[in-house]
Amino acid sequence: MAGRFAIGDKVFVPSSRIGMSDLPSVFWETTISDVANKKIQVNMRGGATSDWIGASLCHKNVGVLILTIGDLETEPTLLDPLAKSVLQYCRLLVPDDYVRAYKIRSLKELKTIWQAEQRNYSHVILIGHGSQEGIKFANDDWASPEKIEQALRVRGAPRKIFISLCCQTGYKVVGSALSKMAVSSHFIAPFHSVHGAVASQFAQTFLAHHLLDGKTTRVAFRHARESTPNGASFRLWKNGTLTAGPK
Repeated sequence: MAGRFAIGDKVFVPSSRIGMSDLPSVFWETTISDVANKKIQVNMRGGATSDWIGASLCHKNVGVLILTIGDLETEPTLLDPLAKSVLQYCRLLVPDDYVRAYKIRSLKELKTIWQAEQRNYSHVILIGHGSQEGIKFANDDWASPEKIEQALRVRGAPRKIFISLCCQTGYKVVGSALSKMAVSSHFIAPFHSVHGAVASQFAQTFLAHHLLDGKTTRVAFRHARESTPNGASFRLWKNGTLTAGPK
């Protein structure tokens, strides 16, 4: 075993790590031929085997789920343009069937869509209005982290990286709590209020480093903060602990 991988498992390998620049996607979908300590080898074209690749750079599943949490008032001028910019960028990274976008306005809608879709996706992007206490839903007003966690609770769900573009959801009350969800491997969110253009660029830069360049979550996060104007306000939470970003 190499951590979570075993011989014969399906795996998505960043094409940049195996020299396959002619692929329509940033990933090569294949199977594992061998495993070692924190490394794997995968099957290549023509029966060849790859060199050793860091297991932390590869994914058992790949997909981006974009959830726009509507508030009615700012949807046309802020939330919708932000969601469209992130969606179109994701479509350049991975095939269309690996990306899905929804607009929701209630916790009930969130729960329904989550139960139907969550297993297909490795990354979740939340777009909406946040505060130090929670996220605003048009039909439910401000939802606490506890209510959001209840809506996202599914037994045995694969863990995912959450990228919240909702203002102030990087505060401990929200960020720490949602990073402790059983379904969360990491929770990324802004510590302060964030401009829509900054939020879009940060998400795109993180995904480029993480998926396109095959960087680990922590390294991709650091590069996104460094490369995005005012992006330094973003925080990275894991299992309730602040692991990177402003304290």
